[in-house]
Amino acid sequence: MTLLMKAAALGLTGAVTALLLKKNAPELGLCLSIAVSLAAAGIAVELFSELREIVVLARDQTGLSPAVVGPVLKCVGIGAVTRLAADLCKDAGQGAIASAVELCGAACAMGAALPLIRSLLLMINELT
Repeated sequence: MTLLMKAAALGLTGAVTALLLKKNAPELGLCLSIAVSLAAAGIAVELFSELREIVVLARDQTGLSPAVVGPVLKCVGIGAVTRLAADLCKDAGQGAIASAVELCGAACAMGAALPLIRSLLLMINELT
């Protein structure tokens, strides 16, 4: 909860400062937005490392295959990075680039999910 409060304070302070900068120097406002976003993402990475340890523990105790757990974690990471990058592009007024980033993120998520889909198809094939 402490990390969330830090991220929220960082985000709000950065957002207000970026708004103030946008009036006179919009490019500096964008640079500040990127810097604050990366700092908040750094906080999130710390939390995700703890989450990863718990997922690995759960996988080991339940016997789930890494082929099941790995793609799910990759898709979550891809989604988070895609969202952040697309929102930054939208803030810069580049809607088309944001859409392209989102499309690329969807393609990457599908690529990361292929081992899971392959396992599912093999399991269905064994049942028939």
